[in-house]
Amino acid sequence: MEPIRHIAGRRGKDIRFYEAECKDIDTAKKELIVEYNSDISDGSAGENITKNIKYDYLVVGVGGTYNTFGTPGVEKYACFLKEMGDASKIRRRIKDTIEKASFDSVSVEERSRLLHMVVVGGGPTGVEFAGELHDLISEDLSRWVPELSKQIKITLIEALPHVLPSFDNKLVDYTESMFKENGIDLLTRTKVKEVKEKTLHVVNANGTESEIPYGTIVWAAGISARQFAHTLRSKVPELQNNTRGLIIDDYLRVKGTQDIWALGDCTVSKNAPLAQVASQQGKWLAKTLSKIAKDNKTADAFSQLDQKFKPFVYSSNGSLAYIGGEKAIAELPLFNKQITAGGPLTSLFWKSYCLWELFSIRSSLSVAMDWVKRAIFGRTISVD
Repeated sequence: MEPIRHIAGRRGKDIRFYEAECKDIDTAKKELIVEYNSDISDGSAGENITKNIKYDYLVVGVGGTYNTFGTPGVEKYACFLKEMGDASKIRRRIKDTIEKASFDSVSVEERSRLLHMVVVGGGPTGVEFAGELHDLISEDLSRWVPELSKQIKITLIEALPHVLPSFDNKLVDYTESMFKENGIDLLTRTKVKEVKEKTLHVVNANGTESEIPYGTIVWAAGISARQFAHTLRSKVPELQNNTRGLIIDDYLRVKGTQDIWALGDCTVSKNAPLAQVASQQGKWLAKTLSKIAKDNKTADAFSQLDQKFKPFVYSSNGSLAYIGGEKAIAELPLFNKQITAGGPLTSLFWKSYCLWELFSIRSSLSVAMDWVKRAIFGRTISVD
């Protein structure tokens, strides 16, 4: 993660940053109500600080959060893959299950349950995490706990017929064959109906229901809008009637509002919720707002965008996914064709692209050094 104050600090007084939550918005007065909740150092209750912020133009980029699809027990028992805290929770969970399973007094059935790691969701996030879990087991746990590592099982559950539905069929087949080779079980056409404390209740395409014991479950089944998106939607419910997020037009304007744009995972448009889309939207909107600022006649700029500017058009740069075992898959546009590739060389390309896309040289160097340390000394699952 890139600290926002590092970015704001480079611009001096041009940017004022508040680490706070936007609790409400008055679209008529063009005013935001934000709240900062801090813990007092003496251990007493938190202190809420509120502030009203006026705006001329508003850009909403609050992103998305995990989507449970209303599945009972997910919030209580599953781990997620959205925030930094989620990573620490997963690391702690894996460490605790392995340590508990190492005791001789634990029964064979209980040890098997503890060492069963389940990933729900066969999109890029779920596939990459399953691949990383395989690498952790084969490269590190095999040395730390050799007997237990042989008993660890990874299962990926996907409701659709195949994983990575947005990728080329050849890459999907390659990924599924690599998972089979690496011992990762794939349960496709399978829906999770309920998550319990120690088991998953699932149903397959034939309607057969079963209980799957687990020790760790990671939910990567989709995204949902954050609370502020719903708060803004409630101001114009007759036009903002999609619960997935804010409906925007081709100029990223929030439907039914004035002088409010939105981008990224908090929006609903003809484009998929991808990082590439959000990045290109940000660049397009930055250029557009810059041109508006230079124009003396800004009063009707929001409503007249379609008269002065070209709409946002997304251009795909391709798709990449890491699948474990130092292998990755890629689908890249080249000369009006889709080039597909998979294997160790694609993994090197994947890593290079990851470093290139990071926001600063500092972050790129930090990640590269982590990869070097992992290659030399192995991973660590010590809890932060």
